Amino acid sequence: MQCRSGLLVAASALAAIGLGSMSSSSNSGTRTGGWWVPSSDGHLEDAEHKVLSVLKSDVEVSFVELDNGHRVRTMVVNRGQFPDKEPLVLVHGFAAAIGTWAKNIDELAEKRTVYALDQVGFGRSDRPEFSTEPDEAEEQFVENLEQWRAKMELDSFILLGHSLGGFISLSYTFKYPGFVKHLILADPWGMAVRPVEGTEFERTYPIRYKFFSFVGARVSPLGILRAAGPFGPGLMQRARPDLQRVFSDLYPDTTMLEYMYHCNAQQPSGELAMKSLMSKNMGFATNPMLERIGDVPDGLNVSFIYGERSWNDSVPGEKTREILGKSRVDVTVLPDANHHVYGFDGFNQVVNEHCRQVDVTQSVSPHLPTCQ
Repeated sequence: MQCRSGLLVAASALAAIGLGSMSSSSNSGTRTGGWWVPSSDGHLEDAEHKVLSVLKSDVEVSFVELDNGHRVRTMVVNRGQFPDKEPLVLVHGFAAAIGTWAKNIDELAEKRTVYALDQVGFGRSDRPEFSTEPDEAEEQFVENLEQWRAKMELDSFILLGHSLGGFISLSYTFKYPGFVKHLILADPWGMAVRPVEGTEFERTYPIRYKFFSFVGARVSPLGILRAAGPFGPGLMQRARPDLQRVFSDLYPDTTMLEYMYHCNAQQPSGELAMKSLMSKNMGFATNPMLERIGDVPDGLNVSFIYGERSWNDSVPGEKTREILGKSRVDVTVLPDANHHVYGFDGFNQVVNEHCRQVDVTQSVSPHLPTCQ
């Protein structure tokens, strides 16, 4: 009740300052978790179509039904055109979906087939109830990804995950290493171990991040968008000018922000699972990956790509390099890039180079799982 009251207060405040709605919003909408929102499956479908319409590659988008009954929104790019190249699988981060790879698809698919999916709980994929236990919620994400892989009949691939998608991709690799030829983690969330209270790091951690992680670990992280009702689209526009800038060369208007709003105005599912994965303090993972990084199998190489201006520093990548060895771990920091590192210059080139090295290694010896 307190959480709901707080969201009501926030929504009232938004109404008072007159946040308007975006152009795609209309009087039609749905009720989500008790809130009326100017969004629906139809709105999201239209927004997805608009975002993907800029792609020049041969793109197929469909729903793939898993053995557990969940439907996964799936994009396949240049299917079957490069049988001698390892395919690339893209796993998006928190509050994202396949459309957020719009700046990457055409370049990454120039010489290989690329797959992208809306993780279960996000985008247009089904939104089931996840466990509130962090171990179980993580396992559910991993099993959904594995069932999807089986349906797509992918026997080997390069796996790239951003943020939460990096966390899930690494967890997947622990359990199903035989399918992953190379692991690319783009500004991955959940790597670092939460600092001990009272330490210098904990004292100097930015207040705004402490606040948002404190709230996010206790209430539905995106509940404010739904509580804002008709003001939600305008709130997205005001709150995320960074995303507008990242995609401005593709969409000079609010196309991407409209898409992101409709992705996150739906019934909460994946975002609640993220809440389960988080510790109650400062947004760190309850089960951080650095404590498990030694489980990466021998012979599998890992590449990190960080943004220089991201809130997520590259220290965990460097520590992974110390643990697994310099020959197995590469760490790249892109100048001027923020957490949405996939949207900045140089990202596609770095990914393509890692993929090229995998292809070279495979052509020399198909029994070697990764490049050196």
